[in-house]
Amino acid sequence: MTQTKGRTYGLASNPSEWAAHRRAVVFSVHRMFPGVDAERAATEGLGELCRQIVVHGAVDRPAVVWCEAAIAAAARLRTGAGSPA
Repeated sequence: MTQTKGRTYGLASNPSEWAAHRRAVVFSVHRMFPGVDAERAATEGLGELCRQIVVHGAVDRPAVVWCEAAIAAAARLRTGAGSPA
């Protein structure tokens, strides 16, 4: 798990935990942006989370960062801007 400021937040190295978070992210995107490819938005959000970790190191509350990034990606997809592959 990610250790920051003496607290531990989700997204451990256990793949089943990542899978559970992915389902939650996809569900959140689907509820907020029906008709948008929620799986693609979740993938793009995960990519953004990874970029933030590479640039800044440990991320406080990575599941929240992932979900917020996925929602931003869904908004881009809805407007047709998409994201570079």
